[in-house]
Amino acid sequence: MLDRWIVSLRQGQKWLAAALVITLITTSMTGIAYAADEKVTGIEFEYESSEYNSSTSSFELFVEEDKVNVSVLSTISGSTSKKDVTTLATWKSSNTSYVKVDKGVLTGVGKGTATISATYKDYKISIKATSDYVYDSVTLMQNDKAAPAKAEVEIGQSLIYTLDGSKDSVIEDITSEATWTTSNSSIAKVDDGTIELVGTGNVTITAKLKGKSDSISLVVSSPYKSISISPDKQLELEVGEDDKKLEAIAVPKAGGTMNITDTAVWTSANPNIASIEKGKVKPVSPGKTTITVSHLGVTASIEVVVRTAYQSIKLSPEKEYHMLLQDKPLQIKAEVLNNSNISNTVTTLADWTTSDIVVATVENGLVTPKAVGTTKITASYKGVSRSIDVTVYPSVTGITLDVESIDSFANSSGDLPAVSGKLFDGSKVDVSKLVQWSSKDESIAVIEKGKWSTKELGKTVLTAKIANYEVDVELIVHVKPLKIVTDVKELSVILGKDTPYPSVIVINEDGDEEDISKKVKWKTSSDNLLLKTDSIKGLEASTVTLTATYLNKSTTVKVRIEEEIVKLVAEPTSLELNPNRSKSIKVTGYYKDGRSVVLSSKINWTVSPSTLASVKGSTIKALQVGTGIVSGSYQGISIAVPIKVTPKIKSLSLSDKSAKLAPGGTFTVKLTANYTTGNPVVVTEAAVWTTNKASVATVKDGKITAVGKGSATIKATFDGKSTTIRVTVK
Repeated sequence: MLDRWIVSLRQGQKWLAAALVITLITTSMTGIAYAADEKVTGIEFEYESSEYNSSTSSFELFVEEDKVNVSVLSTISGSTSKKDVTTLATWKSSNTSYVKVDKGVLTGVGKGTATISATYKDYKISIKATSDYVYDSVTLMQNDKAAPAKAEVEIGQSLIYTLDGSKDSVIEDITSEATWTTSNSSIAKVDDGTIELVGTGNVTITAKLKGKSDSISLVVSSPYKSISISPDKQLELEVGEDDKKLEAIAVPKAGGTMNITDTAVWTSANPNIASIEKGKVKPVSPGKTTITVSHLGVTASIEVVVRTAYQSIKLSPEKEYHMLLQDKPLQIKAEVLNNSNISNTVTTLADWTTSDIVVATVENGLVTPKAVGTTKITASYKGVSRSIDVTVYPSVTGITLDVESIDSFANSSGDLPAVSGKLFDGSKVDVSKLVQWSSKDESIAVIEKGKWSTKELGKTVLTAKIANYEVDVELIVHVKPLKIVTDVKELSVILGKDTPYPSVIVINEDGDEEDISKKVKWKTSSDNLLLKTDSIKGLEASTVTLTATYLNKSTTVKVRIEEEIVKLVAEPTSLELNPNRSKSIKVTGYYKDGRSVVLSSKINWTVSPSTLASVKGSTIKALQVGTGIVSGSYQGISIAVPIKVTPKIKSLSLSDKSAKLAPGGTFTVKLTANYTTGNPVVVTEAAVWTTNKASVATVKDGKITAVGKGSATIKATFDGKSTTIRVTVK
């Protein structure tokens, strides 16, 4: 009724212009220009005429009703249009307890009148706004009477309140329009005045509409003194046993007892351990939980412990199982071990499930393959469970291995080869886990735990079998090699020509050596070297690593792929050294086009006899006196350098240190060379003899001839050493 009155009031004001623009109290300041292209000359309000009551010269607002929107327009010098500056203006209310304003939006918050002002630039305008409540008051009603401010009630009691609104002595039922709230929903809930009491304690129920409210304080209690569970002691159950019946007994305030088992609310703190329904406890899985019963504000609880009667469950087969689609069903056996350490077969008693019924079904442990894939088969029995994966393969039309043979050593083991199954459509699938392996000679090797294991040296055949298909692989048990060695560490290969592979020997742990040149597997580090059956061929000049592998050992050879050398020249062409002295040989190689290259470090030198000198790279070191040949080759071209090792002179000695002669007389001396080898040699005739004064004495091959009176020094020189004798002629 009151809402219709408000609408009528507003419609009666529409005799004013629909878009009336009124310029109200306008205060002009100085008219200062704030921008070079804009000068404000005044401001005015703009609003809907229906919002304004001309009889009271104010806006009419109601608390929590629609808001009033007011705009501010500014007039600009030299412009016929007006600018909306609502959001730029500064808004104020003379009393925010009655009316609030925010950027032109007026909101009624209490009963009274306030002046609303807007300021923009140097201009200020204002207008009045009056706010009122839609209702003078609102009152909670119960059974057509005003409800008390406070009431004592009991859970289970029916409570219904209504709300009346009053305006100018006109009363209206506003129950459904009001907002109803409770201060504590765990004690009381409210819906359009209907109260549901759910707990004990103090709670306030409030109804509010259009800024007015009324409330009632309720003191809620239970009609019962207490409630108990029978039996009231801790309950111990085992998974799989029958449900346990509990009873709920309530004691009313009026006295006596009541069995409320079926009407009370039963809950379990963990239904995954024990569930309950109307007092019946069902053990689900091992653990501990609390069972609670509640009714009209009173509660009681007991603890429930659930145990399993069995320690574990075992499945046979225990691990993953692989089968063909056409295989017969697989029977899985289930056994449990109880707490007394006694095992029992429960295959037909257990609950069996499959994670993918499309792949396989299971009933009483009998697994029947239905489609290709993997499924998890689970057996559960009274709180214990176990699973195995079952993989179903498509039908195969044959099987193959990925290796031709297996090399091994005594007392070793390894993984069995991968087995591929050929399918109907020609594709392949890995069936390694599906095959059954056997060894032809178990004195050589056996199959154990999915691996081959060797015992003695020799050969045997391992056989893989699926359905009617078999495939063999030879297992060879070798003596364990210690090292493999090539006859060269570096090899020169002529570009475009075939070169034999290096020779390779193996040294076994028993000390025996064997030529394995035909058994090794060769591998090159670059496509520049072509590996052929019996030879290698260089395709592009470069340096390549050639690797030889035999069983678990390998070695490398550095291969140089070069253009063909037509001539080798050594410098010096011969060597003469003293023992323990060294000298390098420079070797120059010449190509067909005349280009040359130094090959000194690439020649593999040897000395004959080997006791004469040693070789390191291109350096020759003399070891003992003698003669021989230093020889080498490159690209099949041989080169030889004669070598002579002579002893080194330590000193020279003369048979006499001085001589006295008469003119015309002669005297012969003997010259001896003392070598580091310790063997003196007479070198009189090989030495060079000189005199420092031929007018006194001359000398030839150690024979001194006196010529004239005086003194002279005779000097003997041999192999870089010299010595003298003093001669006096009187």
